[in-house]
Amino acid sequence: MSMLKMIFRTECLLLLRNQFLAVPLIINALCWGYIVISYEIQTIHFQERAGAFYSGFIWMLLLNLLIVGLFSVYMAGKDRESEFEYLVVTYQVKNVEWIAGKWLVTQLYGLCITLITLLVQAVWFVSGKMAFGDVAKNVFYAFIQMEGAFFLLISLGFLFGVLMKNIFAYVLIPAILVLTLGLPFDYTGVALSFDNPRLHLLTPFDYMFIESPYEGLWGIDRVFWGTVLHQTAVLLLGIVVILVALLVFRSNRRIQREKKMVPILLVILIIPTILLSGIRYVQYNQALEQFVTTGQQYVKGFEGDNQDDYYKWMNSYYDSYLDHTKYDFAMERTDLTVQLQSDNQINVTSSLTIKHNGNEPAKEVYLTLFHGLQVTECASESEITCTYDKDVVTVHFEDMIEPKEEFTINLSYHGSILQYRDDGYVEHSFIGKNRVYLPKEAGWYPLIGDRQLVIAREHNQNYVQFEQRNGRLVEDFPTEFTVEVLNENSGIPLALTIPEVKTGVYQGTSQYGLSLVGGNIKELMVDGIRVVGHPDVLNGTKETIKEYQKTWNFIENWLEVPMTPEVIYILNDDHYYLAKNTPSQEFLIWGADNLGDTRDSVISYEVVEYLTADYSTSDYDDFSLLEKSMEWAILSDLHDEIGFKDWYLSTWGSAVEETGLVDLLNEYEGEGTVKFNEVVKFLYKQYEQLEEKQEFDMEAALQLYEGETSN
Repeated sequence: MSMLKMIFRTECLLLLRNQFLAVPLIINALCWGYIVISYEIQTIHFQERAGAFYSGFIWMLLLNLLIVGLFSVYMAGKDRESEFEYLVVTYQVKNVEWIAGKWLVTQLYGLCITLITLLVQAVWFVSGKMAFGDVAKNVFYAFIQMEGAFFLLISLGFLFGVLMKNIFAYVLIPAILVLTLGLPFDYTGVALSFDNPRLHLLTPFDYMFIESPYEGLWGIDRVFWGTVLHQTAVLLLGIVVILVALLVFRSNRRIQREKKMVPILLVILIIPTILLSGIRYVQYNQALEQFVTTGQQYVKGFEGDNQDDYYKWMNSYYDSYLDHTKYDFAMERTDLTVQLQSDNQINVTSSLTIKHNGNEPAKEVYLTLFHGLQVTECASESEITCTYDKDVVTVHFEDMIEPKEEFTINLSYHGSILQYRDDGYVEHSFIGKNRVYLPKEAGWYPLIGDRQLVIAREHNQNYVQFEQRNGRLVEDFPTEFTVEVLNENSGIPLALTIPEVKTGVYQGTSQYGLSLVGGNIKELMVDGIRVVGHPDVLNGTKETIKEYQKTWNFIENWLEVPMTPEVIYILNDDHYYLAKNTPSQEFLIWGADNLGDTRDSVISYEVVEYLTADYSTSDYDDFSLLEKSMEWAILSDLHDEIGFKDWYLSTWGSAVEETGLVDLLNEYEGEGTVKFNEVVKFLYKQYEQLEEKQEFDMEAALQLYEGETSN
């Protein structure tokens, strides 16, 4: 032990004399200083403090892994290269003492980098009035991510340094980082056919998240325990690797005790390493399997044999209008009593008042409810029987339901609400101790009609062989809601898309429906709009709303359609993208990462996309030109804009198919902005009236306009 201490002390002194090794520490301090200062000097924040930290943390961790890995190879081989090691081994020093002393010094160097990060994180988070428990959890998360990864990389560096006596030992460090992190780092929620997402577990730090481990309202709770498990296995693997390095280092010099102890320790540590790794694998594999099993229930394949039809079918996946089906029945009133239970369980009793708005008598009514929920009661004052098939509850009436007739159905159900998206990486809906999210698209309460909660189709370029998005759940009529929520897990704040009238009771009328959210949220009113979001970004949201309000007012005066929402949720980008296909005038979801982008061009694009509910990829059709003409009208209202044609060509480039129409629209613009806006308004109204939106014909609509205005 005394020899180990002497080696450790000597190597520390040598380390302190090496001025170049201070450079990574200085780089870390400067980078964190830049991140913190650039955030704090902002008068209004559009991003959470923790969000800014983790955005920088990932990049800094990658850089530090490379630095520490290369340094460990240097430490393992520097005395051999200087031939000092040949002198040392003639002295009474054991292999374990020699390697372990240098290995511990390298680990100490990595720990210094970690401490700089943790110090910045702790001070910064505390200054942001984050609760002590949350600060401690975040600091521990960052610590185990960094130290686990450093621990393994340093051990690998020593193993390579011992095994190889050339530059390839250094090359292996970046090679391993690229091999283990290359595919997950480029991961966007859809693994390609050659990329088994289970292999993404083989990373030196837990990278089982998309973009960032931090989820705004829900902090890092989603990934915390999985990361602890993953990194504990990585730490054990790091010890295993350094023991292997001891086994291969100058075997002829090993003393009898080392010959016995090192293999024994190796076997003892391999067992828990495999066990913890297996638990972690099973944990993710269950999420992936559930995602695949759920998705396969909805998958549809291409049934034609024509290549052109195939491409149309491929692109139709993004056409959210295909999801919108009108129903003869409407949910007039919904009363819910919701118990949020542990382990993502939900228990609900409901009373549904339904009206027949069709013209023909009917005997069946369809309700949509997520198939993972089990119906325990389905009753009515009338004689009914109920059958269940996947997400659809079919209510069969003994007597005919006449047009305009109202009736009530009592439905009780319970079950797991946990659902996954994006190869099992994203929890789409969940009920946890510190977080709750039940979006409408989860089908957690009865929806009228036979609805598609999920749109999925075959896709042989994806690992899971299909692609999947949320269905577009648009209601034809508003519903009067009363919802009582009993949260057994904790006292975290909750919010619904209808207002809370007393503790735990929500009441209101909504045509959008219900999405329940709970976590680190605050709610405030901004010009009559309820805003629900993380406390750090609420002031930024106020400013963003002010910018959007100009365009909303313009649209309302111009097109005479309601635009100002009643409630806005601020979520992370993953959950924002999942819900954006269900547009509603009264309810918006904004992604926190884009909150500060209030450029006029962005606002006009977002508002038009929201207004038309179009997420197709087609850039060169009549509908696309209508969208762009609407964008130009908005931009012209916000600031002086160049002529329509010049703007169109400079922004979108030329499109041969549309040149005539662009020129035609430009002629109207030449008669003044008022005239141009009048024409575009007419075109929009024609488009809005169409049942099949993709049938919009601008030339025909313009001829109709000329005919009507000439009379």
